[in-house]
Amino acid sequence: MGMTSSTCSPTRPTLAELAAAPDYAGRLAAIAGRISAATDEAQALSVLADAAAAMGLDAAAFVSFVHDDDSHESFRFLLACDPVWCFEYERRAWYDADPWLQYALHHSEPARDHEISDLSEGQKAVVALAEQYGFRSSLIVPAPSSGQLTRMGVLCLGSSTPLFFDDAGYPVLKLVARGLAMELHAWWIERIKREVISTARLTDEDLALLTQERRGIGTKTMARLLHMSPHAINSRFQRMNARLGVPNRKAAAQLAAEYGLI
Repeated sequence: MGMTSSTCSPTRPTLAELAAAPDYAGRLAAIAGRISAATDEAQALSVLADAAAAMGLDAAAFVSFVHDDDSHESFRFLLACDPVWCFEYERRAWYDADPWLQYALHHSEPARDHEISDLSEGQKAVVALAEQYGFRSSLIVPAPSSGQLTRMGVLCLGSSTPLFFDDAGYPVLKLVARGLAMELHAWWIERIKREVISTARLTDEDLALLTQERRGIGTKTMARLLHMSPHAINSRFQRMNARLGVPNRKAAAQLAAEYGLI
């Protein structure tokens, strides 16, 4: 008697099943702890990809940006997903229409995609594009800055399984995802800080001046505190403003704060 056999693909574990493993949170915490040692974007991306795999996800992305940068030049991406998604996103200049970024600007609590409602047609188009690249179910994890700064990060986690984040494993995942988001945010700020200092050729004296300006200290007081003449103070600021590409010293101090220089 002949027999036929068929090969079935294994059923993917649910979030609840993954989170129930005794070492789930510990493994993810250990992965997140590797971010601070990353020396370049490739290493940071490897950490993000490892974290996404350990969470049972199909896609992950981390975005760091300054809220008030209308040029969008401050946006930085780590993409543990199909890069075509980001290419299409940037080609269509969907920064301002992105409902996930808009949510992160006004909230600190993570949210699942279906919890971000009342979307415009443009926002729905942004989400529909993400769904094509592994974010059919998604979790948005804000990573805000303190001290009245607008630079922030957003960790976007995605699964091709509908409602993946809606079972009993969600509270554990949310906890570890917040830690991961903040570690990535801190890593980006430190990296950008080094870039700006190098590109603008800022010295310790320049940073001291920017710190005083940020505190609202006037030129004469700065000169006395830093043992410089008022003319020297003004000249240093003019040169710094040019190198930083800002119109005045107040903007220079704000930029320095946003990028973690002071």
